[in-house]
Amino acid sequence: MLRFTNLERSYGAREIFTGLSGVLRDGEKIGLVGPNGAGKSSLVRLLVGLDEGDGGAIVRARDARLGYLSQAASADDASTLRAILDRAFARMHAEEARVRELEEALSQASLAGDGGLEARLLHAYGEAREVFDRHGGEGNERVMRAMLAEFGFAETDLDRPPSAFSGGQRTRAALARMLLEEPDYLILDEPTNHLDIETVRWLEDFIIADPRATLVVSHDRYFLDRVANKIWELDGGNLEEYAVPQGRAYAAYVAEKAARREAAERDYEKFRDEERRRKAVVAELKTHGSHNYSAVRSREKQLAKLERVEAPKTAQTKISVKLEAARRATNGLALKARDLRVAYTQAPLFEGLTFAIGRGERLVVVGANGAGKTTLLGVLAGKRPPDRGDVEVMAGVKTAYFSQDSTDDLPAGVSAVDAVLVGASVTPEEARSLLGRLGLTGDAGDKPVDAFSGGERRRIMLARLMARSADLLFLDEPTNDLDIPSQEALEAVLSGYGGAMIVVSHDRYLLQRLAERVLWLHDGTATIIDGGYDVFESHARTKTLAEIAATKTVSKSAPKAAPPPPTPAPAVVDRDEVKRRDKRARELATAEREVARLDERRAALEVEFADPIIYDDRTRVASLQAELDAARAAVDAAFARWERLAQDDVVTA
Repeated sequence: MLRFTNLERSYGAREIFTGLSGVLRDGEKIGLVGPNGAGKSSLVRLLVGLDEGDGGAIVRARDARLGYLSQAASADDASTLRAILDRAFARMHAEEARVRELEEALSQASLAGDGGLEARLLHAYGEAREVFDRHGGEGNERVMRAMLAEFGFAETDLDRPPSAFSGGQRTRAALARMLLEEPDYLILDEPTNHLDIETVRWLEDFIIADPRATLVVSHDRYFLDRVANKIWELDGGNLEEYAVPQGRAYAAYVAEKAARREAAERDYEKFRDEERRRKAVVAELKTHGSHNYSAVRSREKQLAKLERVEAPKTAQTKISVKLEAARRATNGLALKARDLRVAYTQAPLFEGLTFAIGRGERLVVVGANGAGKTTLLGVLAGKRPPDRGDVEVMAGVKTAYFSQDSTDDLPAGVSAVDAVLVGASVTPEEARSLLGRLGLTGDAGDKPVDAFSGGERRRIMLARLMARSADLLFLDEPTNDLDIPSQEALEAVLSGYGGAMIVVSHDRYLLQRLAERVLWLHDGTATIIDGGYDVFESHARTKTLAEIAATKTVSKSAPKAAPPPPTPAPAVVDRDEVKRRDKRARELATAEREVARLDERRAALEVEFADPIIYDDRTRVASLQAELDAARAAVDAAFARWERLAQDDVVTA
């Protein structure tokens, strides 16, 4: 379908890539991956014909039509869905006009009795008619309505404006328009952007079943795992090809890449050993056998003929900073939510939602766009009140919150490194390392936060989160705007975290690695599914989620009134037991207040310790470090006492 050889692309003095070659064959599903800035978009623009390269050649199959879905496909300025889809028929209308033109010319040639012209026109007409029929022929409206149904639109949607649809629906419309053009092969640039997980599943199934050759650029590793049967990696100006099994394509690519790196390192070490050996022989002959010039020259020629092996590209080092909980995980609770209700209209997003999360537990929240995932996370984190119910973060539990708008919390006028250090317990070198693994390398750490783009500021906030100590993390789409290496760096840090976390994300690779339980928001209700994200995904694909929801729903949008409980028999009051319970309650409340008081002192000391100004006074630094260590020990001791009292209270209740 498509072949390119020795492609080159530069922007000014900066070379993006050179000597790129590859082939897209019938039936192949190729995933194009690489870090941000590697040139993936530049390569795609060359392949679809939007830009001209600085060198090389691109050969496309004769009469083959390309279907291209760009990242901006959902931002269509057409007046209605019908207008979007009508654009797909522009080429077909031109082909039909050509057929009609040749029909008229044939009629005129026949009337004129010009047999030679008629034969030539008949041949041209046959070719034009074959192309027109192959691409759909007559019946545009019928084809359009059939495509609407296949892509989940109603016929009444045809006259609705694009602005009335969700981002996922607009992407579906763009894909429908592309397919109505009857392309012979597809190039899709970040097709899962703006799609909820359910729509992404639908797109995966569509690509897998579609016989056309497809090239996909995507940061969605789960998506690549399912649809690709080959991976192209563009990095450092080179294009590496990996044949992989569909169903675990990305995982197989990662394993094969590691194996190739190990083999390259072995080959390079063998080369270096042989090079050192031959140099030593030449040096020995020059020192002790200088009279034998022919032997020296022979050995020098052998050294010169040694085939050089390039040193393999250095693997990116793992982040040395470990995200620590403020204190060790225990068997107690971190958070309790009771009877939560939130509604923006009369129909609630969720209602009657009650659940708890233990210390060290990992809960992920999933659901369609608009189900209330971000709203629920904001309620749990205390950023907005529920319409009904309450959330209790247990005493001594320190929380941290990362939202899609967290960049507003960055301090103005400070460098990226200093922004990471605020309230953190890492060194400036570790802060710089965190920023580097999230794509902010070199001198970027010294730039003021105001100089960064929105996506870069999100990375600074993520580095800041990764450098802090907290017992409970609230994370809302933490991998948005991150390339795959940055996603994997964040994932590695979060997977080693010992505290509790509640995560909202469309990144199924992240959910797969982190989830212990899944809270599924759907139709105004919430269902808890045990066993990790793979269990949830399996139920979603086998259409058994409804059965699970019927037995594990923890909230209802319209709860029925419960029957009144039976009247208990009068109990004999044990006055001594009542006194003991009152005493335990007072001791527990006192311990809780003490934990809060000491924790507040510790937090104040950490803020002071993070101030760069104090480092001019070494005596103050040493004194403050001692105070901070003592404060942390006091908090841990008070918290341990509170835990013992709380556990005793549970046992005797």
